[in-house]
Amino acid sequence: MIQPVGGRVTGVLANRCGATDSDHYGVDIAGNNATAIGAAYPGTVAFAGWTSGGGNMVTLSHASGYQTRYLHMAQQPVVAVGQQVGQGQVLGYVGSTGNSTGPHLHFEIRRHGAVYDIAPAYVCGGTVTKGAPINLAFADLAPANAAPDRFAFVNAAGVLYAKDGAYSPWQAVNSGGATKVVLAGNRIAWVQGGNFYVKDGIHGGWLTMAGGGQVRDVAVSGERFAFVNAAGVLYVKDGVYSSWQAVNSGGATKVVLAGNRIAWVQGGNFYVKDGIHGGWLTMAGGGQVRDVAVSGERFAFVNAAGVLYVKDGVYSSWQAVNSGGATKVVLAGNRIAWVQGGDFVIKDGIHGGWLTMAGGGQVSDVAVGNDDWFAFVGGGSFFAKQGVYAGWLTMAGGGQVRDVDIVT
Repeated sequence: MIQPVGGRVTGVLANRCGATDSDHYGVDIAGNNATAIGAAYPGTVAFAGWTSGGGNMVTLSHASGYQTRYLHMAQQPVVAVGQQVGQGQVLGYVGSTGNSTGPHLHFEIRRHGAVYDIAPAYVCGGTVTKGAPINLAFADLAPANAAPDRFAFVNAAGVLYAKDGAYSPWQAVNSGGATKVVLAGNRIAWVQGGNFYVKDGIHGGWLTMAGGGQVRDVAVSGERFAFVNAAGVLYVKDGVYSSWQAVNSGGATKVVLAGNRIAWVQGGNFYVKDGIHGGWLTMAGGGQVRDVAVSGERFAFVNAAGVLYVKDGVYSSWQAVNSGGATKVVLAGNRIAWVQGGDFVIKDGIHGGWLTMAGGGQVSDVAVGNDDWFAFVGGGSFFAKQGVYAGWLTMAGGGQVRDVDIVT
């Protein structure tokens, strides 16, 4: 099992970190209001609703008689009884409903109805990290399956299709009007009718993140969400139900999120900041920037002449990777990928050799995932493969594909 949230431990079973409560059966993890709560292990929703003491809560049933419980959620859970959930899937958001003195998650583990001794894994006043393994032995519980590879595309009518697994059938997520799709973790985000929508998994419910018909670009990373409106104002927030914060006063055209980094193009310049409240840093000026990408400590941009520049480290020197003609850049792991002259080109690291993944001058969009997955749109069709030298799979044909993304 993994930690459902991160934060400071303020209670472990009967030990309330300074007081004793024999009726306290879990661990309390203090956290910011509206922080997403992830499932500790794959399971089935046995309860999702209100209880007088626990407030809004969820109970999951797992293999081998295990149950986990998540109490005091800010709002109604985002899952329903009978629903299958994956490890880490969002169940709800940290709050202070029911018998609670402040925003926190009360998290319990039980087996065959008996309270499971979680004390060895938690220390009063210590901190835990969301997604980290819970340091306990869970007898008869197999390791959770890895999340499936997810693929998504938008067709000419704006219908967004997604599927989990390269050979699964496509599922329509909307009825039309989408212009862009972004995948991040279990999240599917898209722009439709100038609005910003998101859902947790293919079968989750829609959530309108930003309405008004003014959204032009969006990005998602973990619990951080961002969008650019028609005036070029960039808004960012941490947590689905948090308030939006304006990062600039206008002129932005593209936003990228990576770790704690917020990057954007504004007035043809490339800016970055660490967190919503960090200071701006001009990565590349001169009004010539057309596309940008960030991954870890690697930064990249394409200028008006299509020259692709890359550097490792905020204060390192830029290195030109090509001589011109690039239109889009993507960073993933050590891979640098870009579209140039309608071809899909990659290299391993700044000083690696070029490799043409797909030629013919028909490539309009590319995506790169982990586990050596690559994808591109060529001639309006969606192709993907796992491995540099594998054969391409036709994911969606018909010449109608306009935008793609993968998360693997």
